[in-house]
Amino acid sequence: MLYLKKIFSVIITLILFSCSKSSNMDKIIVDSQFYEPVGEVKNVAIIFLGGSGGNMPIYNYDNFTSNGYSSLSLGYFGTKNTPDKLEMIPLEYFRKAIDEFKENPYVKGKKIVLIGTSKGGELALLLGSTFNDISGVVANVPSSVVFQGINYDSFFPKSSWSYKGKPIPFVPYAKVDVSKIINNHYLDLFNLSLENKEAVIKATIKVEEINGPILLLSGDDDIMWPSSKMCEDIMNRLKNNNFKYKYDHYLYKNAGHLFYYGNPKYYGGTIYGNFKANEDANIIVMDFLEDLSNN
Repeated sequence: MLYLKKIFSVIITLILFSCSKSSNMDKIIVDSQFYEPVGEVKNVAIIFLGGSGGNMPIYNYDNFTSNGYSSLSLGYFGTKNTPDKLEMIPLEYFRKAIDEFKENPYVKGKKIVLIGTSKGGELALLLGSTFNDISGVVANVPSSVVFQGINYDSFFPKSSWSYKGKPIPFVPYAKVDVSKIINNHYLDLFNLSLENKEAVIKATIKVEEINGPILLLSGDDDIMWPSSKMCEDIMNRLKNNNFKYKYDHYLYKNAGHLFYYGNPKYYGGTIYGNFKANEDANIIVMDFLEDLSNN
């Protein structure tokens, strides 16, 4: 009798946990915009993730939809139903967004690829290493670690992301003279922060757990953060872990942090260098998607 009571208690606990989990997911409202593919629908569907500017991410969606790729612009802070600050954003939000995206008639049965830029690149790598139904990641000028969140009203260190109610380990910002940061030149801040080796070890994204190919893009004159170095750190980690999928890093000369549309004054590079990087990167990304769609 006592044994049956214990079994019954366990069953009730599992049911309550399941209901609670379902209820929490039901409360999440995803802020997104779907872009319908044109012509022959490819076997890859894309979720786009923006950076620290918040709101809905800015990409040339026509470039992707006109080539047959179902595309989703996903906001995760600074939108109607998301937090105002880039702090402790729950990965469960992205889990629900992915699940809803996969139910779209254009997307059902397709491979899901994440494309993220800057902080969105960090996020794309983190999501890919967390959820095994992500089939590929394109990370533009990403981070190799999870950094502290962004809250201009408070410098109290909090992670950018959380999962299952707990903060994802992160690298806190080093103490610097904020008044000396001019025109988005945060490079020294991030370089100093990366000297915290103990935090870096804990916060390094386990990119080797991504279930598909990885494409990294960076500029050698990124003055926002050391994306080219962090991309090389990612490449070395993948190599050391015998990553079984294809992985590449394209480093562009005289290109800055946002060579897709960034002003050299604020993000680095030159006008011509950014233009050439943007031109080449578009081809590289399309080749990456085409290859994944066909294999």
